[in-house]
Amino acid sequence: MCKMNENLNKRKAGVKKYLEELFKERPRKWWQFKSDDYTPTRDMGGGKNDYPHNPEETIVKYDFKRALRSSALFLCISLAMCIFTAVKEGEFPVSFLAMGCLALLFSAFQLLDQERKGSLMLFNKDGFWIKTMPQQVSWDHLVASYIRKNHGGEDPSYYLLLYYYDETKDEFLETEYLIDGLDMTKEEIASQMEFWKIIAGTNAITVD
Repeated sequence: MCKMNENLNKRKAGVKKYLEELFKERPRKWWQFKSDDYTPTRDMGGGKNDYPHNPEETIVKYDFKRALRSSALFLCISLAMCIFTAVKEGEFPVSFLAMGCLALLFSAFQLLDQERKGSLMLFNKDGFWIKTMPQQVSWDHLVASYIRKNHGGEDPSYYLLLYYYDETKDEFLETEYLIDGLDMTKEEIASQMEFWKIIAGTNAITVD
């Protein structure tokens, strides 16, 4: 058993060293400005390990309230513009009405989307789990955790990126989850991960 653990730790250290070299910040050329950025969660959290809202575990969910507030604000602005245009030109702008209907449909889709319901991430002293993982994994099997910033759209998107050891397959896996629109910011998610890693006593893997 000791021999197996020693071998696994060496493999984990090797993967971690490879990832650090792969994702380390390098000078970019002008055509690389849209390349993804990878920030370790220990750096994204700003060194703060806030005590969780629930001392037993941290649960991250989709922020439906914020999404509905944004949709309601959009509808109010659209309605105000419709009234202003109707008063000014004497004609009701159909285009604004169509935009309002689309906003309502989008809000309804968010409420009905099963992928967004329930717990999307869970951290406690026993391990971590995110929606893309089949089951919870212990902290001592975590190799590295990053916040990935993707510049592909008009606004950047952020993902929690995890590398961990799967003992059922005896291999290292990669998984990630979009963290935009959740009820915790990317900084809070990173901070909570680092907190529970410390509680579990596995907040670092030594790289020789």
